[in-house]
Amino acid sequence: MIQRYRVLGKVVTGGQDDLQAVLGAAYARKERVLCECRRHEELPLYISHRHDRYVLARWPGSGARHATACDHYEAPDFLTGMAQVRGNAVIDDEDSGETTLKLAFPLSRGAARLAPAALTNDKPTVKSTGQKLSMRGLLHVLWDRAELTHWHPKMAGKRSWFVVRRALLEAAASCKAKQEALPHVLFVPETFRLEDKEDLRARRRAALERVYRSRDELMVVVGEIKEIAPAHGAERIVLRHVGDMPFVMDPDMARRFHKRFAGELALWQAQGNQGHLVVAGSFARRRQGTFDLIEVALMPVTGEWLPYESSDEQYLLAKAVAEKRRFVKGMRVNLDASAPIASLVLKDTGEDATAIHIHDGDTETSEPLEALLACEGVTHMVWKEGEPLPPRGSRRRTGGIPSDRAAA
Repeated sequence: MIQRYRVLGKVVTGGQDDLQAVLGAAYARKERVLCECRRHEELPLYISHRHDRYVLARWPGSGARHATACDHYEAPDFLTGMAQVRGNAVIDDEDSGETTLKLAFPLSRGAARLAPAALTNDKPTVKSTGQKLSMRGLLHVLWDRAELTHWHPKMAGKRSWFVVRRALLEAAASCKAKQEALPHVLFVPETFRLEDKEDLRARRRAALERVYRSRDELMVVVGEIKEIAPAHGAERIVLRHVGDMPFVMDPDMARRFHKRFAGELALWQAQGNQGHLVVAGSFARRRQGTFDLIEVALMPVTGEWLPYESSDEQYLLAKAVAEKRRFVKGMRVNLDASAPIASLVLKDTGEDATAIHIHDGDTETSEPLEALLACEGVTHMVWKEGEPLPPRGSRRRTGGIPSDRAAA
């Protein structure tokens, strides 16, 4: 569909050459924008000015009201872990467009803790609670707000780290955590260019001023792991684009790291050069100038930067991308691995979106999944490898369990 918006009393299209000028004028006059994807429903959007351009964003919680083919459509929260944290750990202010994030980990430490051990718990800290975001929860929320969970065929070959970084920073721009603007504590490495090496280093030093100023202060890094390599009896995690800023792990810390993230590391290694491994972690600077990761989350993503948590889900995403489907990837956020979510929501199946749930082995459908499948607002399909995806433009019954579910 062609994106159309009503702004300053006229209708403009998403690809219009003067759209930035129109949005700039509306932003200066504090005028709202209406999405025209559903003619008989008012769907307001707000304008943000980020990185020298104007960005249209849907109002919190309104994504599922947009037409499925609209760029601003978002899968209903009940299909993912967003339902658990919305209004609790993720609090949206509809008047200002600002989002407050409640974090389950600190961004500073007491003077008595000059050198705390990173990764102090062998077990993941992700718990089935929506009151505060775990590190994984924060990463998933940022990825979702950045719309890096969205895919349509025109994105093929265009989603580089430059694009990913820009989207993450734009998503963080309207968020705050621990009474601070999230961009002040978030570090996302710039794309490395040899000819700009010194300028990049200077900007990185400025971005890391918080941890250079005090060893009691923490920041959060989001980046791509390049390698995990031995280093004189220890190990170091090296991120792409900042190869001279390794995170050092002593042998005990490395043991806990590999035990805790064995599944994510195995999925990443199985991809070879076809995917990426994203890390999010709070970190501090040691007296010697090296860096410690404290609370950590790993997230395997495909070559298109789409997150996945199993080989079946990776196959499903690859199939949907290869078939040039339009979809939104579901994110688990704080939910336990046993809680069912929709792996993806197809946006190209007609008036109703189709939520795809992966069939788990040959076992009977669990009671929580049965309850999820009964939710209305989308069509549901339980899918397993070897089966086709629902056709484009189909008009299936909304809600409930389709008659072919038993065959899944």
